[in-house]
This record gives sequence, structure tokens and C-alpha cells, in this order.
Amino acid sequence: MKVQVSAPGKLFLAGEYAVVEAGNPAMIAAINQYLTVTIEASNSGTVFSSQQGITIPWERSGEEIVTQTATSYALIFSAMGVAEAYVRALGQQTAAFYALSVDSQLDNSQSGTKYGLGSSGALTVATIKAVLAYYGQEVNAYRLYQLAALSQLQLGMAGSFGDLAASSYGGVIAYHSLDRDWLKELLEEHTLLEILDMPWKDVNIERLSLPGTLSLLIGWTGQAASTDSLVNQVGQGRSQDGKESSHRDFLQKSKSCLGGIIQACQQGDAERFQAGIAENRRLLQEFARKMGLNIETPALAKLCQLAEEEGAVAKSSGAGGGDCGIAFASQVQQAEKIHHKWRSAGILPLNLNLADEMK
Repeated sequence: MKVQVSAPGKLFLAGEYAVVEAGNPAMIAAINQYLTVTIEASNSGTVFSSQQGITIPWERSGEEIVTQTATSYALIFSAMGVAEAYVRALGQQTAAFYALSVDSQLDNSQSGTKYGLGSSGALTVATIKAVLAYYGQEVNAYRLYQLAALSQLQLGMAGSFGDLAASSYGGVIAYHSLDRDWLKELLEEHTLLEILDMPWKDVNIERLSLPGTLSLLIGWTGQAASTDSLVNQVGQGRSQDGKESSHRDFLQKSKSCLGGIIQACQQGDAERFQAGIAENRRLLQEFARKMGLNIETPALAKLCQLAEEEGAVAKSSGAGGGDCGIAFASQVQQAEKIHHKWRSAGILPLNLNLADEMK
């Protein structure tokens, strides 16, 4: 018995930082670089990552998976545990061993370079999807997102879980984030199936398409960034005088801006979409200045400047502080000029496209 599944990486297009707060929207794209999980029947339980090159054993206590794993593998084991709990909730036994292996295109395997394409989200989604497939279970994109969110919630991970939605759905989505505190309370009072069948507070996920004349360009600055670290800085900074009101103002303006961007996608209005992306960048710059964050580094600012010189719109993607920036071009010639300028400035254009929508 052998199964193999993949989940795409992601890039935030707009709505960063605001989306961490429950109910706030972001626009996120799944990217055609994938993380693949393979499971084969085995006499013993093992997890192997090609990135780290080591094998971690696991055992069972009854049907539960138990391991003395290092924290770097906690994400995989949490996802395995949630997926198996779901299988058992459906009335199926999980008392079997298997070998699980992970192979990722989301980072540079030779140099170890991380591009900021959401490897933890893709890893969570692909692991859950693979375990379910191993036990003969299929779920839709929303149920896959729910299970992935529960898996990361157990580990106390920061962020909006928007990367989980993007890796579950593929394509481009509008994502309104869940109320994490509400979900934590449910875990203490309800069964897994009851929680999954409830409407989740504040969550909304809608498939979108970019306005047809626009293409997405992605540039990597050569600097890796930590999303958790940057997001945590926002929470710490809000307690300081004046910053709480600045944060509320940012949330309100970001929600309005994203509403316009989402509507532009629905209507295929490229001009309005580009104006919304430019406004979202301005809001992030203002937010960073007031909160004392380093979102748009000099390299990201240069990336944006060079794209704007060719008539495109551009901004940082995700938490910023390094990693990737994005631009939207309306012509092939325009995109080629931007890529040339990026290379000359030491910015690496990533030859990536949108991932297909997941079935």
C-alpha cells in the first residue's frame, strides 16, 4: 500500500497583518511549487524528511501515535495525530504502522535557502491529506483546511492559518480568518466531528481569479524572514501608548481596501485591482512606521521601485522583513523588463505560476 499527495506553497497578495485578527480578509495565492508526502505500509513507524535527511521513529499506545521527536518534527506528528483522530471518529481503526516521507520544492534543497512560500502550511495540509488517503478517506478543501487549522492550533502556532487555506484550495482565494479563541473553547466541550460540522466563527473562503490582463511576478530578495517573530512583535507593541488605536485604524482601512480588491477580481477590473494593491502597500508602510516594524526592507523597497518604473504595481508579500515581493504586470514586455531590472539589482525572479485549484 502506497499513497503520494502534494500541497502547493502560498504567497500573500494583500491583507497581511490585518488577517491575523479574526474576521479580517486577505487575498492569497497558491503557487505551483509543491511539498509532497508519501506513505507506505511498514513494519515500524517512521517519518523521514529529505530536507533534513534524518529518520524519526514512532510507536503506538493503543491507536495513538507517540514519539520522542525533536520539535522540528512536531508539525508532522500533530498533523498525523489529527488526521488519525478524524479517521477514528468516522469509525475506522488506525492501529497500523507506516513510513511517511516528505519532499519539498518550496525551499532550495541544495543551499537550504527558504523563499517564504509557506512550507509549514503545505507540510500540514499534505500530511493530513496523505494520512487520510492512506486510510481510504477523501475530504473536500474546506474540511482539509479545518483539520489543518486544528493541527496547528494544538501547537500554539501564530498567524492567520491563511496559508493552510491556500494550500488546501489552490488557485487564488479571499480568506477571512477564524476566531482562534472561540475554536479553543470548543475543543474543551465538543467532539471532533461536532466541531467540524459547526459553522466556524468568522471564517470565509472564496475562490477568486486575477483580472485577466494581469500576470503575477515574484521576486526573492535574498533575505529570509520569520513570520512568527514579526507577527509576535505586533502583539507586543500594541500594549504601548497610542499603538492600540493605530492598530484598530489599520484593521478598518485594510478591511475596506481588501473589499475593493476582492470586488475588482470578481468584476475583472484590472485598474481597480492595481489601485487596491498600491493602497494596500501604502497602508502596510504606514502601519509599519507606527508600530515600529521592519516590513518593507530596503531590498523590498527597491523591488517595488523597479517594478513601478515600468508601470506595474508592487508590494511586499506576507510578513515582509525579507523573503518575497510581488508585482502585477499587464504586458509580457513589461514583465521581461521588470525581471531584467530585478536581476541587475540582485533580486531573483522566481519562475512560478499560480497552482491549479484543488478538487
